[in-house]
Amino acid sequence: MDQCIINFGGFNWLSVFVAAIIGFALGAFWYSPLLFSKPWMDLQNLKEEDLKTGWGKAMIVTFITTLLTAFVLEAVIATWHLTFWGHAFPISIMFGLFLYAGNQLSDFMYSRRPMKLFWITSMYRFVMILIMSIILILWQ
Repeated sequence: MDQCIINFGGFNWLSVFVAAIIGFALGAFWYSPLLFSKPWMDLQNLKEEDLKTGWGKAMIVTFITTLLTAFVLEAVIATWHLTFWGHAFPISIMFGLFLYAGNQLSDFMYSRRPMKLFWITSMYRFVMILIMSIILILWQ
């Protein structure tokens, strides 16, 4: 039986870190006034003053989870020997839509949270995974 071995020494750690920074920066843009901050805040009943304090810990956790996402994507890309940037699309569909959004959908349904909020948050993760996958594939 063939074994799947992940060669961590073969990872491009700089590309993992850069992909995480870009994924994190995408979140800042995604949830900015230029895109979805107003509907995101409205759907969660948040006011501007609610956002002035207490976000440091959330941002640190978000960067760490984004870094872990980049790490997992690098593991998949390296293990599957992906070299064509177009492979980022099926990766994004599998991980961004099927795993992330699929699980989020059931959570949103049970908690009766607005579906518009589901689409805002899930599509951010899908686009983030797509962009990070492209970076990691091209930067082999």
